[in-house]
Amino acid sequence: MRFNTVQLGTMLFLLWAVPACLGQTVYEVEGTVYGPDGKVLANVVMSLQNHAGVQIDQDITKSDGRYQFAGVIAGTYYLSAKPPDRAIQNVVQKIELINSGVNISNFSKERFDFTLKGTTTPLGPPGTVFAQVVPPEAEKIYQNAVGSISKGDRDSAIKDLKKAVEIFPTYFLALQQLGLLYIDAEKDEQAIDPLTKAIQVNAKAANSHLGLGMAYVNLDRLEKAVPELNSAISLDPRLFRAHLFLGMVFITQRKLDEAEKLLKQAYAIGGPKQASAAHLYLTSIYNTRKEYQKAIDELEAYLKENPKAPNAPNIQQAIAKLKAKIK
Repeated sequence: MRFNTVQLGTMLFLLWAVPACLGQTVYEVEGTVYGPDGKVLANVVMSLQNHAGVQIDQDITKSDGRYQFAGVIAGTYYLSAKPPDRAIQNVVQKIELINSGVNISNFSKERFDFTLKGTTTPLGPPGTVFAQVVPPEAEKIYQNAVGSISKGDRDSAIKDLKKAVEIFPTYFLALQQLGLLYIDAEKDEQAIDPLTKAIQVNAKAANSHLGLGMAYVNLDRLEKAVPELNSAISLDPRLFRAHLFLGMVFITQRKLDEAEKLLKQAYAIGGPKQASAAHLYLTSIYNTRKEYQKAIDELEAYLKENPKAPNAPNIQQAIAKLKAKIK
């Protein structure tokens, strides 16, 4: 993150730095299957196939109609639903799991609900499934970019994504991924255009709103960041980074109560593996309030979760200084 830490008014924010990295996003794909009568449908065989049509996983919906696939890496897949009742037609949906593992995130969830009504079109929550008819040439180049991302070759991925967008200017997935990669490359100004266009194509794209909000935060355009981050949370409350970034912004705006709630929510969603940084931002809030024991607790929690953190010695010093204040 490239947030202007000086604005936070506390030395504690200078203790933490997360290096940018291009991580492979791992997804948990889940959802619920409904029958023609709108009721949940059990015993539906759910198959997950890769872009070549090879089945990589299978699940059967439970009594509550739910299915789940874990450990799915970013890419193009075909998700099919085969109901036990032959009177109901099978459904196949092409899905795109985008590699959005910029900076500190490498895990995400996607929900795909199916309503089986004898058609081949699954119905789900608004914005869950977004479909486009993409020119084959653009899609081929996009797949090349996905392959480059999986290999950690960000520059090649950006180059191919730009080509795909040149061929198909409203290519949502390419626009969104291009913007996220620009953020990962610390080119926030360049991220704004593709992410803005992605939202124009698909206004309910939570990750596009999140990426745009992150870019605005990094560029210190906080008045533009807030509505984008709020939109991301509204569209997908599971995005821990949206809560984290909005909490950071609210700290600078002295909205400490709101910031505290958001940061706690970020940690509740992301957990210690993804949102451990929330401890440091909460420390800033408690230090400002002179709630020194709470600040100490947050720093100690961070060190417990990150014992080998590069900033560990500085955090230990900060803990000692805070303890001196309550003696």
